[in-house]
Order: sequence, then structure tokens, then C-alpha cells
Amino acid sequence: MHGVSFLKEMDDTDRKLMLLIYEDPRMHLRELARRLGITRQAVHHRMRVLTKAGVFRTIKAAISNYYLDGVPVAVWGKSNAASAEETFESLGGSEFTTCVRVAGGNDLFVAGYLRDISELSSYVEFVKKAAEMPEPTVGILCVGDGINPLSFDGGMRKQSHKELSPIDLKIIASLQDDARKPIAEIADAVGVSAKTVRCHLEAMRREGSLDFDSPWDVPSGEDMVTMIYVNLRRGADKVKVARRLLSIDRIHIMYMRQFSNLPCLLLGLIYSNKMTEIRKILGAIEDDEDVLSVTPNLIYFERLYPAWDYRQTAAYQDPSKTFRKHHARHGRITR
Repeated sequence: MHGVSFLKEMDDTDRKLMLLIYEDPRMHLRELARRLGITRQAVHHRMRVLTKAGVFRTIKAAISNYYLDGVPVAVWGKSNAASAEETFESLGGSEFTTCVRVAGGNDLFVAGYLRDISELSSYVEFVKKAAEMPEPTVGILCVGDGINPLSFDGGMRKQSHKELSPIDLKIIASLQDDARKPIAEIADAVGVSAKTVRCHLEAMRREGSLDFDSPWDVPSGEDMVTMIYVNLRRGADKVKVARRLLSIDRIHIMYMRQFSNLPCLLLGLIYSNKMTEIRKILGAIEDDEDVLSVTPNLIYFERLYPAWDYRQTAAYQDPSKTFRKHHARHGRITR
């Protein structure tokens, strides 16, 4: 048996594998192998190498954003803070912070997940103070818009969700340390049959009440990660433009996002180990008829945080707890 190799440089198969895992963290090795055109053994080996290199991190499960009816937001701008580590610690002091990225020119991008839109103002003030960011831009993320896979948005949007049962909550809690845990292990942890676990998992995924978080650290794989801010002409159909831009390179453009309160802006993420490739993608985006300008910025550091929705998941093992269902509200933007 061969040992785990050291990841010297990611290739496109690694990148495709990452996207597939992000799309469905519980996708079976057999299906991954079929889609990648390689053997199951090769998939397993690549996953081990990517994990050892720190690219893949622990994939966790939680109740979906739609079920919880939360609000994903982003706050970004130039920071005057002198210490990145102290800023990371300060921003992590809020239960709403999910991710902080540091880019060139001391630009900070802070992602948050609120319980309610009424918390936006106070959270923005918190970020301004913690990050020493005097003039931030604030965006309310649109989701379920058909631009990215459902997994990017935390599940499926429905008018209402079936209330989660005590078994459902225990299954979600059992997947906190590893969302790819085999059915048999989940069954042992929950104290039910494998068939019961499978039925509940399928029902929760069908209902859209189960979400997965698949974090990775692309720089550990020697790729450069570039955040892009794409300014569009007034009146452009953002969904159509975003889909068109994604089709330029579906391997190296990770996603495109839009904001409900910023009608002429798209946010994207590109990762590649070749600057010539990044430039080629940027050039193709700039050539789009609806694009006015593209502002790229290289990301140097990223810190992820468990927000309130993940922090409370461990408590879901208590069958005496009950949780409200989601009720769609007109105009509400959820993650």
C-alpha cells in the first residue's frame, strides 16, 4: 500500500473533485469516480492527499438556512487595523460572523449570517469597529436564484418546511464532526436502524431542511484565490449575466453571487495556480457586453467561524427542544 503523497500542485481533476464535494458532500466515491473518469481508489487517494495538505477541512452538517429563516450578509472595505490576527479574533467575537478574508491593500471581506434583518445595522457597526473599517460596503446576499447549485445556498427554498423530528435533530448533530460519515456509523450514534437513517436523510434533503458546510483552504493546494467585483450596466439581468460568466470557465470560477441591495454588482471567486489563466478569465469577463468593469483582488488569508446556526447544532440532540418552522416572508433574503 502506498502512503499519502504530499500535494505539490493541484490539477484540474482536484478542482473538479472539490466542486463535486461542495455540490454534494455525501456523494459516494463510486459516483465521484464516474463523474471524474477515474477509479474509486484514485478518488480516495486524491481526497486523502487534499485532506493531508489542508485543502479539505471537516465537512459539517446543520439545519438549513431556509429552515432557520436567517439572513446572509457581507461587509467589505479597507481596514486600518495593524494586526490581521487581532482583527480575526475581534471579528470572531460575534456569533454572526462566518468568514473573514484578507486581500491586497488590507481589504477585508466579512461574511455574516443573521437571525433577522433587524440585526443588520448593529452587526455592520460591530464590523466597522472590530475591523477598523470606516467606510464599508454592505450587501444582502440573494440565494435560490438559480445561479449556483442549491448546496451553495444552504438547501432548497420552500414556502414551508416539515418540522424536524427528534431523530432528525440527532442525525444532524451526529454529522457535526464528519458529514461524510457512513450510514452505519450514524445509525449507531443515533440508536436507530440504517434504513431509518437513510429515510430521514433523504427526506431532510428533499425538504431542504438539511445543509452542509464544505470549507476548504485552496492556498494549501498552491492555488491563488482572487475575489472579483463585477460592475454591470444599469438594467442588466444579473442572473443571466452571472450564468454567462460562470460558463467562461466552470472549473476555475467557483461561484458568482448577487446582492438584493446592490443592483449593478456581482461578486465572484476565481482560483488557479497560473496567473495567465486568471488574466484570461478576467479578460473574458471584461469582454461581456453587460460588464462595465472588473476589480480583482488576491486573497492572502481566510478565517472561518461557526456561526450561531452551527454552534447550536450540538444541542439538537436534546429531544425536548423544539424549533420553529420556516415561513416565507415577502422580500426576505436568506442564505
